[in-house]
Amino acid sequence: MPIPDLNTHGLLPTGVHDCTIPEIETSFGWNSHRVRLLENFKDFLRNEIDGKFSCPLYFDGSFVTDKDQPDDIDVVLELSGVTDSLKYQGLVFMQQHQSRLMKDYRVHFWINLPGNNDFCSFFQYIGAKTAKFKGLHPRFLKGILRLL
Repeated sequence: MPIPDLNTHGLLPTGVHDCTIPEIETSFGWNSHRVRLLENFKDFLRNEIDGKFSCPLYFDGSFVTDKDQPDDIDVVLELSGVTDSLKYQGLVFMQQHQSRLMKDYRVHFWINLPGNNDFCSFFQYIGAKTAKFKGLHPRFLKGILRLL
């Protein structure tokens, strides 16, 4: 199923939408700035994730809105259903490399662990900055993408 169109607020409809990289490129690569961010993201996947983590990735941030010049791409690695060893590897990776990943790839990297750290749900709220800009409540829900 393709990525749904943005709603009247310039956001994805509420929910988690499964997609592929080519679908993200088609739906969100509409200018050279966004294409460059996507190329950085693909480099991030190749260099940092492939072969290390075969867990679902959630893709979010202002990149999946109507913002012409998003600063970065937010990524959440889903570690809820994996071994403790892989959870630990993901946690160490995030702690040791988060600032480098932002610098090298313009990717904000987070992990989702079982318990009270459900970033997948958290990122479905638009937050204060977007809410102020769009005239909405900060807890207004929006959709996110799950990479297949």
